[in-house]
Amino acid sequence: MEYIKTLIHGMLLGIANAIPGVSGGTMAVVLNIYDKIMYALSLKNIKGNLKFLIPLGIGAVLGVFLLSNVIVSAMENYPMVLNFCFIGLVLGSLPAIYRRAKGDEMHNRNWIFFVLGLGVMILLTFVSPDATTNKTIAEFGGESIGLCAWFFFTGAIGCVAMILPGLSGSLVLLLFGTYGAIMESIATFNFILIGAAGLGILTGGIVGIKVIKKMLRFHPQALYFAILGLMVGSMIIIWPGFAMNTQGIIALAGFVGFTLIAYFMSRDSE
Repeated sequence: MEYIKTLIHGMLLGIANAIPGVSGGTMAVVLNIYDKIMYALSLKNIKGNLKFLIPLGIGAVLGVFLLSNVIVSAMENYPMVLNFCFIGLVLGSLPAIYRRAKGDEMHNRNWIFFVLGLGVMILLTFVSPDATTNKTIAEFGGESIGLCAWFFFTGAIGCVAMILPGLSGSLVLLLFGTYGAIMESIATFNFILIGAAGLGILTGGIVGIKVIKKMLRFHPQALYFAILGLMVGSMIIIWPGFAMNTQGIIALAGFVGFTLIAYFMSRDSE
C-alpha cells in the first residue's frame, strides 16, 4: 500500500514538473514529502531510501509521459491559452514565496537579490529572444551532438530549479527554448534526446541538492528573494500577447482559474 501511495505521489510530482509555472518543489511540500526527498537525495542516504525513491521516480516518469502529448498539442494549437494559464500559476504562487522570503525578520539588503533575479529574466528578453519560442526538434535541425549537449545543460539547470519550492523546472526549460522539443522527444519516444536531458537532470540533481541545502540553511532569505525576482521576470518572458477572440476569452478564464489554484495550493503548503 505504501508503494502505491508513493507511486501516486511521484505521478503528481511528474505532472507538476511537466507544466511550466508549476513547481515540483511546491507539490512536494503540499504532499508533505519535500523534507523526506531532500534527506533521501544525498549520497550517504540514498541507498537506505531506495524503497521510497524508486516508486517515486517511476511515478514521476509516468506522470511526465502521460501529460507530454497533451502539452505538445496545446502548445501547437492553443499557445495563448496555455501561456495565460502558466502566468496565472506563477502569479498565484507569488504571495506564498514572498512570505517565505520575508520570514520572521526582514533584511532589506536582500532585495538586491530580487533585483538581480528580475534583471536576469529581463536581460533574457534582449540577449535571447528565442527563449520565448519553443522550437520543435526539426526546427533545432534534428538530432545532433549540439542538441544533445543543449538538452543536457538545460536539463541540469531545470533540475536545480525543480528542487526549489516555488520555482518550476519546466518553466526554466521554457525560458531556454527547449521545453517544446523535450516534450516532443518524450511524446515520440526519442530515447537519444530523452537520455541527454535525463543525464542533465541527474547531474543537476546531484550538484544542485548540495548547493541548495547549504543556501537554505545559511542564506534562505537571499535565496527566496532571488527566486521571487526570477518568478516575476518569468511572467514577462512568457507573455504571449492578447487578442479579444474566443481563444482570448478562454485564456482569461484560464488565467483567473489557475491563479486561484496556485494561490490556494501554495498557501496551504506553507
